[in-house]
Amino acid sequence: RGNGATLNGNPIKVSGCNRLINSVLATGFACLRSGWEHNNLHYFNRIMTEIRDVRRCGSAALDLAYVAAGKYDGFWEMNLNDYDVAAGSLLVTEAGGQVCDFNGGKTFPEQGIIATNGRIDAELLSFFTSDIES
Repeated sequence: RGNGATLNGNPIKVSGCNRLINSVLATGFACLRSGWEHNNLHYFNRIMTEIRDVRRCGSAALDLAYVAAGKYDGFWEMNLNDYDVAAGSLLVTEAGGQVCDFNGGKTFPEQGIIATNGRIDAELLSFFTSDIES
């Protein structure tokens, strides 16, 4: 903490993308989601039409590392555990990005997790906070 993030000894930083419509995001779906009324599909359907593309590799830790390295512009997911996001969220912040929960606070992953390059966080967060305000 406090020394930046590196890959093979070289510093990494988040992407420079500054518009959600131009962004490539990553997400995932809990493996035990059958029958859950509140699941990530709701957010996925709303966000997909507002971004360039989405990636799914099946590992929140890897998705967060890719945000830190500038390969993805952001990531969101719900129903994760601390061990899924602890290292990756540190990488994102050390690389200059932002990490928050679905309310814009620091109660992640319990309240979902959003990680961005720090340039698209307000736009992405609006998809989640609008549910709270409704």
